[in-house]
Amino acid sequence: MHNPLGWVLDREQRDRLVAVARTQDCLIIEDGTYAFLEASPPVPLRTLAPERTCYVAGLSKNVAPSLRFGFAVLPGRHVESVTRILRTAAWGAPGVVTALATGWLSDGTVKRLEQDRRKDAAARQDIARAALAGLDVTAHPASYTVWLGLEPHQRPDRVADVLAAEGILVSTGDAFASGPLRPAALRLALATPALDELGPVLHHLRDAIEAIAP
Repeated sequence: MHNPLGWVLDREQRDRLVAVARTQDCLIIEDGTYAFLEASPPVPLRTLAPERTCYVAGLSKNVAPSLRFGFAVLPGRHVESVTRILRTAAWGAPGVVTALATGWLSDGTVKRLEQDRRKDAAARQDIARAALAGLDVTAHPASYTVWLGLEPHQRPDRVADVLAAEGILVSTGDAFASGPLRPAALRLALATPALDELGPVLHHLRDAIEAIAP
């Protein structure tokens, strides 16, 4: 699941991407951090092209932010070099963290917590759709983010400053731009406010944005 747009590549798009990667002899790095939010995900790229796909993920988003445990599934020829790089950067996770993470993966705890997170994310998206109805919103129905497009006269940096003065922190679109184009949009993170506070916060955000005159 793409962050921040919430897009998920379907099987046809994945097959095309793999075909291009093989034709051009490219390595694919597949980020599975938010894959758990899609209840019926398409087959991973790792399954379609195991010889050139590095699948990376962790447990800080689907289980707990403080559980700093990640993993990578790699083509055999890259295992040694990636392991060496990781050891240079961090050596390894503490044994107690590894034991906790692998235990929860094995006994179904992670699966149960992921189901709970999907329900929570879907509930928050329902609140966001109601509060932001009629605005330019892009989001997956079970994502923790909303991509909110702005009007031409609403400069993202100016809007972010106005919202910050109201106690609402957002990210501007340029933080996610990979080229010269800077999208006139904001990324809204829905996970931080308490569920019963999210609606009022988003209504406040909407009022503050709509009050910005051309």
